[in-house]
Formats: sequence, structure tokens, C-alpha cells
Amino acid sequence: MSKYKRNEHGHIVLTFDGLDLTGAQEIERLTAAGFRVSDWTKSCLTNGYDKNHRLVAGQRYKVVLMPTREIERDSDRTTDALRKRGVEKYGYEKPLAGIVPRIRESVSDEQMEKMGFWYIAAPHDTINIGSPGVLSAGRYGGCRWLGAGRARPGCPWFDPGAFAFLVAS
Repeated sequence: MSKYKRNEHGHIVLTFDGLDLTGAQEIERLTAAGFRVSDWTKSCLTNGYDKNHRLVAGQRYKVVLMPTREIERDSDRTTDALRKRGVEKYGYEKPLAGIVPRIRESVSDEQMEKMGFWYIAAPHDTINIGSPGVLSAGRYGGCRWLGAGRARPGCPWFDPGAFAFLVAS
């Protein structure tokens, strides 16, 4: 993925096939491949990740990566503002949480660095285990992470990152 396909908005477009995996299966698959999964993410995947978050096995998914820096001020770059921008301004669809493990597998840390992102999060329906969370792919400390970020509506997101949305079919 040295040259990225971009849409008319300049957003990076990824395509992959879905896997219908439980949260426990996602953890097993990712850790077996050498990815790191935080403890809080493991809790999200085993306690709140259900059929409403999973992809359909074999279905083709088209995902766009909208840079968080599109909202310039740190204090304005909130979960709600980023969701609204993707859906209302660009017509993207809210994604399923299951796209994030597929993004983590298909985009290397080196590719994320070339894209200019430290993380790629998805504004999916939150996984609520005491605090609402959304999954994210990150490149922290030289490790390939599947993480989860706190996703309260007014929660700010640091830059440089991206929010992943589905493209309407």
C-alpha cells in the first residue's frame, strides 16, 4: 500500500472482506499475529462486543479515513464533531466496530506513518463497559496496537489521527 487510493475529498480509501469473529476470536487472531491488545480493549471485546459490532463474513467493505486535523482546534475535535463531519459533510456511514481489527491487520505502522496518523479510530456504536469506548488501531511505542478510546460525546481526540467511516453503497 505504498500509494493510497483517495476519494474526491482526498480521504484514503481501504477495501477488505469482513470476518464474523467474536471478541475473543479477534483477540486470539490479533495476538497470534503479533499485535498488542490493551487490557481495556480486551474487556471491551469480551464484555460488550456483540453481533451489532461484527462484520458479515465475506462481505466487501469500503472504508474511508478522514483525518482528525480537518477540525483544527484541539478543543473542537470531539467525538461528536468528528462523527457529524463524516456523516453530514461527506455522507459517510457509521461503521461497525469490526472494521478496526481489519484496518489494524491491513495497515502497517509504516503505512500509518506515511499517511500521517498515530491512530485510526472508528465512530461505531460505543461498547459500554462502565465507560463508552470505540476501537482504534494505533502505533505506540514501536508496537502495533488494537486499542479502545473513551468516546463520550464531548471527548477530544488528539491530532494526528483519523476516523474511519463506511462508504455508502
